[in-house]
This record gives sequence, C-alpha cells and structure tokens, in this order.
Amino acid sequence: MPDLHTSIDRALPWIAAIAAALPCFYLSWILVNVWRDPMEWDEGNWVRLGVGLLLLEFVLLHSGAFIVGMLGQKQQIKTPLRMAIGLLAFYSLIVWGFSKSLDVPALIWIFAGITLGRSLNLLRNPTESKHAIMARSGIGVLLYLLVVAGTVFLPIPELGITNSVLNEVYPGRGSGLWETQPERAIAGAALYFLLIGLAEITVLRSAGAKASEQSND
Repeated sequence: MPDLHTSIDRALPWIAAIAAALPCFYLSWILVNVWRDPMEWDEGNWVRLGVGLLLLEFVLLHSGAFIVGMLGQKQQIKTPLRMAIGLLAFYSLIVWGFSKSLDVPALIWIFAGITLGRSLNLLRNPTESKHAIMARSGIGVLLYLLVVAGTVFLPIPELGITNSVLNEVYPGRGSGLWETQPERAIAGAALYFLLIGLAEITVLRSAGAKASEQSND
C-alpha cells in the first residue's frame, strides 16, 4: 500500500493541472456565450475584450518563452536580467497599444497579473518554473497558430455578433479581419482556451510531473 506522502505526491500534479485548466474552460464557456449573445455580457463590452484576449495570448506566449530564455543563459546575472527587463518593457508597450486601440484597460492588468505570477514562481522554484513556462509556450504556440489559421480560412457564423450589435458596442473598430468580424477572434479564442485547458490535464500535467521528479532527485 502506498503511504500518505506518496499518494499526495501523485495527486498534486492532478490538482495543479485541474486548477490551471478550470479557468481556461470557464473562459472558453464565457466566450461561446458572448459569441451567441454578446449583450448578455457586460452590455456587449466582452466583444472587444474577446478580441483583446486572443491578441494578448500572442504576447504572453512569446514573452514567457523569450524572458525565461534570457534568464536561463549562462552569463553574469546582470546581462540576462537587463535583457529580460528590456523585453518586458517592450511587451508591455505592445499590450498597452492593444489596450488603447480596443479601449480595454483590463488587458494591461491581466498581463501584469500573469507576469507577476510567473516572476514569483521563477523566484520560488527557478528550474521547475522555467520548464513549465517553456512547455506551455511550446504547446500554446502550436495551438495558437492552428486556431489563428482557422479564424482566417474557415467560414465562421456571426451568431449574435451582428452588424447592428457591433455598431452599438464596437463603433470605432478598424479595418482588420478580427475587428471587422470579431466573431472570428471570439470563436478562435473560445477554441484555443478549451484546447489549452485540455492540454493542462494531459500533456502539460505529464511534463510537469516529470520535471518535479527530476528536481527532487
């Protein structure tokens, strides 16, 4: 019979994976409902936020991989740290631009919160956190590219995001594909977060468990 400590060690990767997956599933569910009836969610403001979330994910995927890569270089700590801070400032400027163009200040706070969480995890357990961030970035980039291709080439119905709704909740939209047809970005974001949630409890859970075992050896 396995002892209590062994049982807890086996359960922790599952608990962590489910805790990471549930927000993704919940966000996917919200976005599907925004796509179906946008006016039920914050008077239609989630249309712009849904587009912003898919744009923000692009920044998060790249910033995580590049900043962790910089900090993992075998140089004096000052050099990679300065480069990481410079990259963080650069990515923050991009997020600020998205936030201003979409008039969604929440994107700045989401980016800041996720970046702070990553930084604290890196300080607490550098090796395991770097492995987790790189694994999530690798899976995320692959899924993101597939989803974005789908938003461009596949026929996606507008459902509740009609022109009359857009004229009311997103009147100053630009000429880009996701701005003129935000249902594409929202449908893509819903699928992306669903797939990321599934990845958290399958591929990423297994990778996290292996990294934890190696760090304990």
